[in-house]
Amino acid sequence: MGSAFGFPLLLTLVLSSLSIEIACGTPVITIINGLPKDSPPLIMKCRTNATDVVTGHVIGHPVNTGEVHILTLKTNDLYHCFAMWGLKFADFESFDPKRDTGHRKIIWKVNKDGFFLRYGKCTRWRKEADWETE
Repeated sequence: MGSAFGFPLLLTLVLSSLSIEIACGTPVITIINGLPKDSPPLIMKCRTNATDVVTGHVIGHPVNTGEVHILTLKTNDLYHCFAMWGLKFADFESFDPKRDTGHRKIIWKVNKDGFFLRYGKCTRWRKEADWETE
């Protein structure tokens, strides 16, 4: 008798989980290049621990001043981005499940002072990372 009720219950749980995922959607990371005009492009390379997010780019993806780089997450894993701007570089966690779960829009703004994060338009910019040099 337990198995007769087990399958419908399991099916209901799976479908409920799927509908929640569809309703919430996967998080989207937007990285805005807010560096000064006439700057060299920002070079971005993003990955999870397992794979590169941007395939086909050995060095990275160039993002010119004023442009955006958009990543639609495929997993709920930790995502790292490596950024280079001239002689400066930074490695930061563009998506951290502990920090970002529950947020659909994760927005990063990169400027000469570092890397700033906010969620949608309803939060303030918060500095999360600095540029480094050798």
